[in-house]
Amino acid sequence: MTNLILQHFDGELRELDKLSIANIKNYASTINAEYCLIIGKPYNTNLTAACQKMHMISHDFDSYDDVLMLDIDMFAPVNMNENIFDVQGVGLYSDTQKRLHSRISIDYSMLASINAPYWGGAIYKMSKEMRVRLRNVDFHDDAWKLKFNKPYHYEDEGIMHVLAYRAGLSAETAYLPNKWCQCSFLPNPEKAGFVHVRTKITPGGPKREKIQNYNALKDAGVL
Repeated sequence: MTNLILQHFDGELRELDKLSIANIKNYASTINAEYCLIIGKPYNTNLTAACQKMHMISHDFDSYDDVLMLDIDMFAPVNMNENIFDVQGVGLYSDTQKRLHSRISIDYSMLASINAPYWGGAIYKMSKEMRVRLRNVDFHDDAWKLKFNKPYHYEDEGIMHVLAYRAGLSAETAYLPNKWCQCSFLPNPEKAGFVHVRTKITPGGPKREKIQNYNALKDAGVL
């Protein structure tokens, strides 16, 4: 078996999406992984587009060892050849995720737990064993999933967390180094594993279109 990198999009691809796909395909080739773009709503047609990233735990990918799901605004910097599949950890747990983790464990105390992992939605890396464990507790009881079914309200992050809690996964050693999902407005993006292109120009703002920030990184030789 081999490793697989996935991205997902529902709708008509935009310029930045196409650039990310080309970039991540090239990175996959560099580390001898396969690549696949998931389109539409294969996980659950009743849920938002972001929730469709949950499709990574489906039977469709059981022929692969590790599966990596990346947002479609993620980029590998120039000359990045470090293999993400050799790095321990599943996902991002920076200050934002810590805050959301605390909040979800209070807001949805019957579903969530501060003792179970909470991962940022831009990057998930899971072994087959972990994907099967999550799938085995995903009973397709959609009522609770609908609680997270609106933009910027947990979405796939909330669903992943609940399944991780149900599966008894430990938060210990579950997190990737932050460099594997570094926001584009942070210092030294050239040292990142993956750059997550955001609208902010600096941590405190102002904002502009993501494609403008991509172009600035491109002009600087980062991407």
